[in-house]
Amino acid sequence: MWRHIGRVWTNGEQFLVMDRYFLYAWQGEKDQVDALADLHWSETATQVGTGMAAVVAVDGAVKPEGWLEVFKNRKTIAIVQAQGEPYSRALGKALEYPADGDHVGDVVPVPSGDMYFFSSMLGGDGDWPKAKPGKAPVSWEPAEDAPNGLRFDVPRGDYVLQVRWMTEPDGETCFARWLFTPVFI
Repeated sequence: MWRHIGRVWTNGEQFLVMDRYFLYAWQGEKDQVDALADLHWSETATQVGTGMAAVVAVDGAVKPEGWLEVFKNRKTIAIVQAQGEPYSRALGKALEYPADGDHVGDVVPVPSGDMYFFSSMLGGDGDWPKAKPGKAPVSWEPAEDAPNGLRFDVPRGDYVLQVRWMTEPDGETCFARWLFTPVFI
């Protein structure tokens, strides 16, 4: 069962997901951000210091700005960008949609178990709120004072990123989804 644990607002910029051990190496400098913009759509991670960060490239076909909703299901994290009315239905459609056919991306190490999700335009030294379980939003409302990052606990290990680009499960909703699933060897 998916539980909503937080949300961030995007103005179209890319977001990063990485372990706290690698935050020091991301400064949000122009050359770092520009390098992300040059990545091919199939590249889902980038080198950050001695580790890797997953890249969540917002899908402008869904909407160029808006909420990225974060959910947790046991050990898997889902980041969802959705549009449709009612909004809660669009989120539900995104979460229940099968992962078959998702683009399987890179593996990202999370050795500390402290995962950070934040705007790539910021340095890794931000003080982002800790994600908390709560009710999923029932409507999409523009942000006024929204966080631009979150941090959350996951089991230590490696996570594979699967991406589902803009998908229309019916004529009333569309979504993009990023799944972080633990890799057990």
